[in-house]
Amino acid sequence: MKKILFFGALSVLALSSCRKDDDDEQNTPTVVGIWKPSKEIVISGKNGAIISSEVSTTCYKKSTFDFKSNNTVTVDIYEENMDGACANYGKETLSYSYDAVTKKLKIEGEEDQEVLNLTSNEFQIVIEYSDVNNDNFDDKIVLVLVK
Repeated sequence: MKKILFFGALSVLALSSCRKDDDDEQNTPTVVGIWKPSKEIVISGKNGAIISSEVSTTCYKKSTFDFKSNNTVTVDIYEENMDGACANYGKETLSYSYDAVTKKLKIEGEEDQEVLNLTSNEFQIVIEYSDVNNDNFDDKIVLVLVK
């Protein structure tokens, strides 16, 4: 009888362990989804302080970055044209890969991009390194996307 109770308890423990693993997998942030621009921030390369933060324009916020589970991303960009009107610059589908360990995003035709933060509703990608504040340190220009 003790063996039956022991194996019964062991089975319950094993099943609850599996459920916990499944929950962890479901809670792991992923790049997959439709992301929209929110703002651009500049982070000091010298001390990590935020140098500037600029909210994306209403027009640019119409843009989408649709990361699919088949490792393609469809980018649909809207920006103001020379006349100040919001214009669509077309869609492009490219292949991508994301390494969660190194936090590197590789989009076809682009250099590897550093991912600063990825949560279920925010995705921060370093899109450029440039000495914005002229202190001889390359600063990080970060695009912040939201779902």
